[in-house]
Amino acid sequence: MFNLIRQFLTHNNTESNTMARTKQYVVYTREFTKGNVNSKIGVFVEPANSYMVNGSVNGGAIKFANLKMKRATATKKLLDSGYDFSVRVLGTSSLQGAMAMKSQIVDLLSNTNKTVINQAA
Repeated sequence: MFNLIRQFLTHNNTESNTMARTKQYVVYTREFTKGNVNSKIGVFVEPANSYMVNGSVNGGAIKFANLKMKRATATKKLLDSGYDFSVRVLGTSSLQGAMAMKSQIVDLLSNTNKTVINQAA
């Protein structure tokens, strides 16, 4: 009887220690510049674990990964036409929170004179 209770208690204890965490997503912007033109911006949501450096999301890691991108995207077209970009990390959240943050930021940027390159995305 004592072994049964001990087994039940250790099983519940290990089960709580191995509970799954919510997958984190990073919300960031790519702000494109070319000479004096600062009007193009993109807002993106991606899994945060591939951009973690020393336990936090690093904008440099995001920019480096975006520069290595080979497929045809709006970002690639702007880079090929001479634009440079900077990455601004806005925050991390669950997928639902990150998508809500992205849509609110796109709405805010649309009201300014910035061109949002991924407004429909």
